[in-house]
Amino acid sequence: MTEILGVLPVLVVPFKKDATIDFESIPRLVEHCLSNEIQGLVIFGLASELYKLTDSERVEILKRVIVSVNSRVPVIVGTEHSGTDAAVSRSIEAQKLGASALMLYPPTFIKPNEANVISYFKSVGAAVKIPIIIQDAPAWTGVPLSVDLLSKIIKEQPNVNYIKLESPPISDKAKALKNVGFKAIAGYGAVHLIEDLNSGVVGFMPGCSLPGVFVKINKLFSTGKTIEAAEVYKNLLPLLTFQLTSLDTFIEVQKIILNKLQVLSSPYCREPHIPVSSDRIVYLNRLLQEAKFEELSGLNI
Repeated sequence: MTEILGVLPVLVVPFKKDATIDFESIPRLVEHCLSNEIQGLVIFGLASELYKLTDSERVEILKRVIVSVNSRVPVIVGTEHSGTDAAVSRSIEAQKLGASALMLYPPTFIKPNEANVISYFKSVGAAVKIPIIIQDAPAWTGVPLSVDLLSKIIKEQPNVNYIKLESPPISDKAKALKNVGFKAIAGYGAVHLIEDLNSGVVGFMPGCSLPGVFVKINKLFSTGKTIEAAEVYKNLLPLLTFQLTSLDTFIEVQKIILNKLQVLSSPYCREPHIPVSSDRIVYLNRLLQEAKFEELSGLNI
């Protein structure tokens, strides 16, 4: 099985100003990440506006991402659905199209009980041969996943063996899940990144706008230069806290930066969307100027 580790940016989905998919920006976005030496890519995470896409759009976007990546890194595909059978169908399709791993949060429309959650992940895992990442994001899903429940899932379906933890602090849960066979991945926009790395996660999923900064932190930390890694993180932290004000803000900030870098033709987010206010855009530009990120050098911000 493919090993999932390291810096795993969650791709935004580019839209034109008329709200149609900007397919031409997808290869540029993929190259933007790969040129910064990331270890994998995620498509159809929460930051991908996946809840605003039709099924046919998801297929076309995934095809473009798979072709653009061209087997250079693993591609992790979100295949969640509120129905178990539909999630299974999406997962089988994603595997056929070239997904290296899948990521799903539990059903959310009708809050499932423990038996439903186990059946959901067991059904998906049994239908494919690639690793499954459970997205544990109770703040967004409203569905808590206990260590005991997760332990039952991995025992019954061994390829459901990764967990993306998005409810900080994650250290105790990450260690408990490691003891039962899970490999932990940090989420929540990487806002607690140094603490997460210290907890022993195998990878983390930040936004996709500034992948080089996260790769630098990861390289420093993994080679024992933890003080230097923490200094880079401190420089990044004001931006991380700003963009995590809401999921809408997180997505739009990625797109604004990528538009400044001429990776995306537009920072457009599909409706429903609450845009970042003009005053906050001014503050965002100030944060980008003060941080002096190498990836933004030469831009007039």
